[in-house]
Amino acid sequence: MRWSGSERGRTDLAGTRTQRTLRDVLHELPVDALVPDGWRVGTGVVQFGDRLPADAVTLAHGDYPCDLLITTVGSSDGETLAVHERDRTAGDRRVVAGVGPAEDDTAALDSALRAAARAVERIEADTSGESRALDRDPSASRTVEGVDTRVNFY
Repeated sequence: MRWSGSERGRTDLAGTRTQRTLRDVLHELPVDALVPDGWRVGTGVVQFGDRLPADAVTLAHGDYPCDLLITTVGSSDGETLAVHERDRTAGDRRVVAGVGPAEDDTAALDSALRAAARAVERIEADTSGESRALDRDPSASRTVEGVDTRVNFY
C-alpha cells in the first residue's frame, strides 16, 4: 500500500521549536570539577506519578545505595530544578535541595550540581546510624498456632 501526502494529511511544522534539555545544558558545564570523585554523571528520563516523563541528570556511585536525580519535576514554587535522593533498594525518592531561578539554564544546572555535591558529601559521611534498606534484616518472623517461623527475603 502506498500513501500519498494528501491521504495522510499535511503536517504544519511552523509552530514547532527546539527545546533545550538538561542533557544539552550538561555538555556546557565542567562536570568533573563539580561532581565528587567516584560518582558517575549520566542522563535519563524519569517518571513521577501520572506526570509526563521528565529529563533528568543522574549521579550514581556503586558503593552507595542512593542515586541523586536533578530534574524539573518536584521543584517547589519559585524553584526551577530539584535534587532528589533516590534509594535504589527501597525505590523511594525525596527532595533534598531546590534551585531557584537563575540567569540562564547553565547557571541553574551548575547550582543544582553543586547542591547535589553537598548531598553526596552527606551520603558519604552518613554516620547517623539511620537504617537503610541494605542494612535491614532481610527476614521476618511470624508465629502461627504457637510455632515460630522465619522467612528470609533475598
